[in-house]
Amino acid sequence: MGHLIAHVELTNNGPACLLASKAQPQLVDGHGSVLINGAAAASSSAPVGTGEVRNALVQDGNYCGPAPVAPVSVAFVLPAGAGRVVATPLSATDSSGVPGCLGGAGSAGTIEMQPWGS
Repeated sequence: MGHLIAHVELTNNGPACLLASKAQPQLVDGHGSVLINGAAAASSSAPVGTGEVRNALVQDGNYCGPAPVAPVSVAFVLPAGAGRVVATPLSATDSSGVPGCLGGAGSAGTIEMQPWGS
C-alpha cells in the first residue's frame, strides 16, 4: 500500500446509530465513478451518538486507469445495503488522492481503510 490519500472525519448529524468499525472504501472521481474498489468489510459495530465524530485513515495504491475527472474523493459503501457516503473533496479541482501507476496498464489498484476511531 503506501499512498496516504485521506484522513476522513465522519460526523453523525442524525439520531444515535450503530456504525460498522470499517466500511468498503472506494476512490471515486467527480462523476462518482469508482476508480479503485476496496474489499467489502465485515466487522463489528459500535454506537455513535448524535453529533459525535469518528475518524479514519485511508490508503490507496497503483491506479493505472485513464485520467480521472476532478474532484477525486473517498467513498464508503455501508454494510447491509445502507448506501454510500462520499467524503467532501479538498477542492473542486483536487485529484491529489490518485496514486501513480506501479504496474502495467490495467493492473489492479488497492484501497483500504483503518477502523473508525474517536
